[in-house]
Amino acid sequence: MSIGTKRVVHMSFVVKDIEKVMANWAVLLGIDKPRIWKIPGPDVAPVLTDGKPQLYENCYISVIELDNIVLEVCQPGDEPSPWKTFLEKHGEGLMHIAFLSPDEKEAEDTIRQIGCSGTPYHIGYYPHQSYAFYDTYDALKTELNIKIDRDNSDTIRMIQKQIEESN
Repeated sequence: MSIGTKRVVHMSFVVKDIEKVMANWAVLLGIDKPRIWKIPGPDVAPVLTDGKPQLYENCYISVIELDNIVLEVCQPGDEPSPWKTFLEKHGEGLMHIAFLSPDEKEAEDTIRQIGCSGTPYHIGYYPHQSYAFYDTYDALKTELNIKIDRDNSDTIRMIQKQIEESN
């Protein structure tokens, strides 16, 4: 049993000052400073955290595509979010490693096998891929982000409807 892959999609870091960190990466790599933008909202990628639709309007993200991996850097806002929770518990640094798994159930069973909850606490839905955060910090000293390719159209419509009805 395993998560079904050894290929890392990206590594994500949580920081307090994304502008400064991205400027430093740009100098280190000899590149233009990467674009920084707000984490997509429910019109692009609706999310569930602890099973409930959420909006994270003040979280920022930036990405650097290297030859062999993608670096993702996130700065949480003041409101509660998975990124803010991680920052408060563990400080700045590596939050998660993301893998694209061919089998969600097998990945979750394997996460349970290492003594962690096989239930994600945060799930994001894009039209043809989902991602899920698993708290594996005690076992791995980082969290896991398991990505799954699948059609999420119905789930996206359901979450968007829930958000509209709650506003």
